This record gives sequence, structure tokens and C-alpha cells, in this order.
Amino acid sequence: MKRRFVFHVSSTLAFSLALQFVGLARHILIAAYFGVARAMDGYLVLYTLVTLVAFNLSNVFDAVAVSRLVQIQNRDGVDAFWKASNRLLLQATVTGVALAGFFLVILRLALPILAAGFSVSEREALVSLGTYFVPWIIVVIPYYALAAHLKAQWNFQWVFGTEIVTVLVSLTVLWLHHDGIENLPIAYFVGYLVATIVLLLRRGLRRVPHNVAAAPIARDMVWQHFANQIGTVNGLTDRFFQSFLAVGGISALGYAGQIVNNLSSLLSFREIYVVPLASEAGRSEKIERMLKGIVLVSIPVSAFLVFFSRPIVEVLFARGHFDAVAVASTSRVLAITSIGLAASSMLAPLLRIFQITNKVLFTHVFYASWLVCIVVFQYIFVFLLKWDIEGYAIGSCLTAFLLTAWVAILVSYCNIVIVWRRVLSYALFAAGLAACASYLAVLGSAPYSGLVKLLIAGPLYGCVIAVGYLVIHRRIRVIIGAT
Repeated sequence: MKRRFVFHVSSTLAFSLALQFVGLARHILIAAYFGVARAMDGYLVLYTLVTLVAFNLSNVFDAVAVSRLVQIQNRDGVDAFWKASNRLLLQATVTGVALAGFFLVILRLALPILAAGFSVSEREALVSLGTYFVPWIIVVIPYYALAAHLKAQWNFQWVFGTEIVTVLVSLTVLWLHHDGIENLPIAYFVGYLVATIVLLLRRGLRRVPHNVAAAPIARDMVWQHFANQIGTVNGLTDRFFQSFLAVGGISALGYAGQIVNNLSSLLSFREIYVVPLASEAGRSEKIERMLKGIVLVSIPVSAFLVFFSRPIVEVLFARGHFDAVAVASTSRVLAITSIGLAASSMLAPLLRIFQITNKVLFTHVFYASWLVCIVVFQYIFVFLLKWDIEGYAIGSCLTAFLLTAWVAILVSYCNIVIVWRRVLSYALFAAGLAACASYLAVLGSAPYSGLVKLLIAGPLYGCVIAVGYLVIHRRIRVIIGAT
């Protein structure tokens, strides 16, 4: 099992790196076509609402459906697994249509909160734009169900491979049609439609005898989704504060957030750990090794983004409608939010422990704590201090660190024993090494700018980190399960 997990981690990282590459190409196109403007701000506002209504179900499928399907197959056999998966796919298809209708109903009710700082005419434009999200919502929920089936069977390569297909298809559609912001959700819909067809063909269809009982996966998912929906208040509150930022502020946060969030997903191994953690055997040891690996990778990555945020933004986005003002604001936001990358990368697997161990109450506690942090920090930095997007980014960074510390405490009540002293020792080592590498990289690349600066600083920074990790290579081999 250990070798199998290591294999899937390495292959997942390879697929994720490829996904990051094509994903960046798509974001480069988006930045060039739409820049930092009110239209892009509006799209991101609607994307937040759609995420709260439908897209956050991906977390429920990954955390609950995948682990439950694994447990059903191990406990009840293959027929029971297929019976549960078939029912899940049917329920997902119906749910996709229902959520699309619900989104259209709730859209007008939510905009006064999500877009409180927008004018009346801007809100009306958002209502029109919202209809273009409907096909995307309908197709994405069955996609999640198909992906859960294949993940439960350790077919991660197919799932992550189709994610690359999704990006490539949406990138092509966007390249061909980009006259208006409405083409963006259409491009994503086409990408997910193709991916859904591919996953369905790989999964196949299988009839199961009627006498096989279907385990109640949907019931557990409903409870978890209800817990997640409490977090809807957090998302609405977050967008409420963002709507009062300067024009283009939401877009700048969106571009910086894409970089940080994608890296956070990559550094937390795309959550494939849900499958091995579904088994109780060695669960504490697995999660501790995972956290050690996360801090060893995320802290150096975070430091590099902090010190080289401007050339990164220039190289990625500085073209088309993405002007010098957009570069300056986005790079400042990226530098601040990158500080919390290590915390957010650790938070993901810790939160999954609540779903795996069925501690739904702790999920409620987490969302309530998150809401308090949003209100307190954003009120201080956005309304009182009036630090605009920089203040918002600082508040988000502080929230990430506080929530990670709080969730770590709650995890100790889930029959999980993590020796945090050992994890923090790895974090301190990585931070010290990253500080030395940053100093040398900044010094060595000082005379240059843009792409040349990154081409000099990147290898120099990477060499220092690699040399430092060679010193502890035996401990790293233990972490990855090579010994």
C-alpha cells in the first residue's frame, strides 16, 4: 500500500505540473482578453455564487463519496460498490439540473450582498451573465460523481488526465471566441462536457443484481453538504467586503488567488490521500508524514513567490488589457497571499479528517470560526484602515494561519495523534533554508528584470534548496515512504 501511494503521489504531481502549465496558459489568455476590469470583477462575483451553490460539491464528493465507495468495496464487495456508484451518478445528474434552477432563483436575492458595492446597472448585467453559467452547473455535478468512482478505484491518472483535457478544450474555445465575458463560462462548460464523456467511457456501465443493497452514500453527503453550505455565509461575507474595493480589485485578487490556490492544491497532492486515509490503520502516521512533506515543499515555494511576485506577474499576465497598473496591484496581492501558502496547504488534509472520521460538528465549528475571522480582519483592514486590496490580502493571510492552528487542535479530538513538535521542526528548517536561498537569489538577479530575472533567480534558488535537502535526504526518504 505504501509503494502504491508513493506511485500515485509521484504520478499525481506529474499530472498536476502539466495541469498547472496548461492552466497558466488559460489564465494568460483570460488576463490578456479581459484584464483587470469591472467585467472580470462581475464574472468572479458570479463564480463565487456558483461555487457556493454547486462547485463546492466537489469537496463533498472527494471527502465523502470517495472514502465511502472505498469502504463499501472493501466491506461489501464489487457488486455493492457498483450499485452505490450507479445510484450516486443518477442522483448527481438530477442534482445538477436542480442546482442550475436554484442558481437562477437565488441569483437576484444574493447580488445585493455579493455585489453591494456595484451599481444597479452593473448588477443587472450580472443577472444576464448568470444564465451562461447554467450549462456548466448541469454538467459538472455528474462529472464529480464519475471522478469519485474512478478515484475510489485508484484511477487517479484518468481523472487528472481529463482535467488537462478540460483546460485544453476550454482554452481552445476561449481562443476562438472571446468577444465578451460570457464566453468564459461557455468555454468552461464545453471543457467539462468533453471531460464528462471521457470519464463515462472509461468508467463504463454495469448492471447489478437487484438483491444487492445500496449503501446510503447520499445521506452522508447531504449532511456534509449542509455543513459546507453553512460556509456559504462566509463566502457571501467575503464578497461583501470585496465589492467595496477599488475597481479591478476583485480581478487582481482573482489572478493572484489562481496562482496561490493552484499551488496549494498541487502541494496538498490533489487530495488523493483521502483514499488511503479512509482506512484507520496507520492513519495518524500517514497524516503526520504528509504534513512534513507539505511544509518542506510549500515553504520554499511560498518564499520564492513573495520575493519574486512582480516578475512572475509580468511574465505571466503583462500583455493585452493587463497593463502596468494591473501588474503592480496583482503582484502586491500575490506577495501577501503567498505568505499563507504553507498554512492553506496544511489546512486541506487536516479538514478532510473531519469528513473521513464523520466529525461533521467540527466542520460547523470550522466555518463559524472562519466567519468570525473574515468579519473581524476585513472590517479592520478594509473598512477601518482602508488598505483596499492589500488590506484584504493581509486579512486573508492572517485568517489562514489562525484557522490552521485551530483545526490542528480540533483534529486531536478525532483519534488522530500528530506530534506537532516534529512537524514544526521541519517547517523551521525549511523556512531557514528558504531565507538563505531567497537572499542569494535576490542578490544574484538584482541587475535584471522580467523573464531574465526569473531565469537567473529560479535555478539559483532551486540549487540552494536542493543542497539543503540533500543534508536531510534520509529523513525525506522516510517521509515519502522510500525506506
